[in-house]
Amino acid sequence: MKVHANKLFVAIMVVLGFVCIGFRANGTLIDLGERDLATRLKSEPAARAYIETSEGLPPGTLTYLNAFDADGSFFNNGAVDSSHFGVTLTDGGVNGLVSWDLGTTGFQLSYVFVKDGKGSRTGPFLYHLYGVSPDEFFNSMGDQFVTVNGIRDITYIAFYGVPGSPAPEGGMTAILLALGLGAVELTRRFRLRRSQAA
Repeated sequence: MKVHANKLFVAIMVVLGFVCIGFRANGTLIDLGERDLATRLKSEPAARAYIETSEGLPPGTLTYLNAFDADGSFFNNGAVDSSHFGVTLTDGGVNGLVSWDLGTTGFQLSYVFVKDGKGSRTGPFLYHLYGVSPDEFFNSMGDQFVTVNGIRDITYIAFYGVPGSPAPEGGMTAILLALGLGAVELTRRFRLRRSQAA
């Protein structure tokens, strides 16, 4: 009976190890809502200040990373070059898919700010703010959906973040923890069996 219990325990540990290797969370952006503003945010500093104020952050907290224009180009005037971002406009420009990989940049993404400015001279001016979940600070793990309101065209997408570097990937930590605990348990069982045989 003890031999079967040990084999069962080892089998469970092996399965747990493979599950940890294969499991990877794919989060989504946090929808912080559509913003209907009476006045236009005319510059990047104004947009950054608006996000900091609306989210209760101290002034100067956020860093402008980069921005995408609906003409298909990045501005490349921020802290991170465009090679770390991907943007595809869909549904005639009404919706979009964004992705990022900031693992080597020294920054983590905090907010994605989407703007509709096409033909808007008098307002209201529509914006949509998305927060980034902790599992996606450095890598979007695929395309993430963005929109202004599902009707109006996206004309501008800006990325804001804070300085930061990625910690080791959580899946590997879980695997090592499981293997370490399994080794401790196997050692305990082996010693227990030896002491009972003596």
